[in-house]
Amino acid sequence: MLQKNGHIVVICDCDVDGMTSASVIWMYIKRLYPEARLDFKIHTAKQHGLSDLIDGLIEESEDIDLIVVPDAGSNDEEQHTVLHDCGVPVLCLDHHEVDVQSKNAIIINNQSSPNYKNKQLTGAGVVYQFCRYLDSLYGVNYADDYIDLVALGLISDMAQMVEPEIAYLVKQGLEKPIKNFLFQSFLDKQSYSIGARMNYISIAFYVTPLINALIRVGTMEEKENLFLAFIDGEKIVPSTKRGEKGMSEKLATQVVRNCVNARARQNKELECALEQIDFRIQDQELDKHNLLVVELNDEDCLNPTLNGLLAMKCAARYQKPTLVLRENDEGYSRGSARGINNSKLEDLKGYLTELGLFEYCQGHSQAFGSSIKHNLIPDLLARADKDLAQYNFGTTYYKVNFERKAFDSDIEDIIYDIDKYHSIYGQGCQEPIIAITNIDVEKKDIQIMGKNKDTVKITQNDIAYMFFRAGALIEQIEGLSSMRLEVVGRANVNEWGGQYTPQIFVDDYNVYDNRLIF
Repeated sequence: MLQKNGHIVVICDCDVDGMTSASVIWMYIKRLYPEARLDFKIHTAKQHGLSDLIDGLIEESEDIDLIVVPDAGSNDEEQHTVLHDCGVPVLCLDHHEVDVQSKNAIIINNQSSPNYKNKQLTGAGVVYQFCRYLDSLYGVNYADDYIDLVALGLISDMAQMVEPEIAYLVKQGLEKPIKNFLFQSFLDKQSYSIGARMNYISIAFYVTPLINALIRVGTMEEKENLFLAFIDGEKIVPSTKRGEKGMSEKLATQVVRNCVNARARQNKELECALEQIDFRIQDQELDKHNLLVVELNDEDCLNPTLNGLLAMKCAARYQKPTLVLRENDEGYSRGSARGINNSKLEDLKGYLTELGLFEYCQGHSQAFGSSIKHNLIPDLLARADKDLAQYNFGTTYYKVNFERKAFDSDIEDIIYDIDKYHSIYGQGCQEPIIAITNIDVEKKDIQIMGKNKDTVKITQNDIAYMFFRAGALIEQIEGLSSMRLEVVGRANVNEWGGQYTPQIFVDDYNVYDNRLIF
C-alpha cells in the first residue's frame, strides 16, 4: 500500500487533533519514503472524514495511490466503496465510535478493537501507535520524534489522563525537548502565561485556544498554512506583517500571528452574536426554562463553528445548561450543548441521552454536539423544567480535597506535595482543590499587579494567594483597612531567581468581616 514513489493524499480534519494527526503521519511517510509525492486536503467547513471531499477525490482518483484519513473516516462506508471502485485504497486511523463495518477500507480504530483496552486514545495517539508499528516493520525509530505533536493532539481533544497510556504520552511529549518548530513557536508566544509550568493544563489553556480560533474563523489559506507550518515551520516566506512589505519571515512566525489575530476576530464575532442572542432570549423569554435552548435561523450570520463557544457563553451568563441549535432541511435541530461546571448536574450529556428524545449526543459530559427532531423541542423543555428544578445552577459547588484554616502549619507542605505531581493533572485527573478559611488580611498584605492591573496578590503566613481578572475584588477592597477571606483554589509553587514561593491560584472567594477606613 505504501509505495516509495507513490502519490499519497492525507485528509486533514479541522481540529487540533486532526491537524496534529495529519502532520505526524505526513512527516513520518515523507521520512520513510522521501521520494513519495504527498498532498493534503482540508475541509472547507466543520466536516469530518471523506463526505465533503469525495467528488474531488473521484476526479483525481487515477493519479492517487493511497488516501490516508487520520482522526476520522471509520463510518464513511459509502465513500470507501466509491473509491474502491475507482481503484484507490483508503486507510483510516481513527478513534471515533464505529457504526458500520466497512469492507472497502482498512480501518485502524481503538474503539473497534477488543484487544486494545485504551478507548481514550485520540486520533494523534492512534497515528503514533501506527507509526510505532511501522518502526518495527521497517527497522527504524522515527515515531518518537513526533511525540510532542501527539501530546498536543491528546490534550486538545481532552484525552483522559487517568489512562496510563495517555498520561505517559503527554508526559513524554512535553518533557522531551520540543522538536516541532510551530509548537515551540506557540510556546514562545505564550511563555509569560505558561511560565515554567508546561503541562496538560497550561497547553489546554494557552496553546489550544489559539489554534482553535484560526480553525474556526480563519480563511482556507490560513488553515492550509497552519498545516504547512506544522510540517515545515522554519520555511521562509514573504512577510505579511504590517510595515514589513518586501521582507521575509518564518512560516511558523506568520501562522502564530494569524492565530492571535483570528482569536481577536473570533471574540469580536462572538460578542456581536451574544448581543443578538441576548435580545432573542429576553424577547421570547427563553430563560424561563431550566434548560436554555437557543435556535439560530437564516438571519443569524454566526459562523457555525462558534456554536460551542456561544453555548458556553450563554450557559455562563444565564446560569443554565444551554443548547445552541440550527434546524436543517430534514427537520433536525443540530448544534452544541454546554453544561454548568461545578454544578450538581455533572453529566448533562448523560441526562439528555436518557430522555430518549435525541438522535445523538456525542462528546464530553458537559460539552458535546447534539441532534434532536425540531418538533420534539417542546417535549424536551417540558421534561427539563420538571427534572432540573432540583438544581440550583446559580450556586457553585466545589469538591474540596483539603480544607484548612489560614494559620494551620501544614498548608505549605500540602502545596509542595500537590505541586510535585503537576505533570499528571488534566482531563479526568483533576488538580486537587484546597479551601482556606480565616485569612485575615490588612492593606500591607495586598499587591495589585499585572499588565492590566487586574491581578491581586495577597501574602499571608508566607503563602501567596493569587486572584486573576480580579476587578470585582479590587472594587471590594477599596476603602477597607482589613478583611477576612475564605478561598478555594489550586496549589502552585512559583520559582523565580532560585526562590520558591508556595501559592494558591484562587478559583473563588468570599469576603466577610470587613473593616472600613473612616
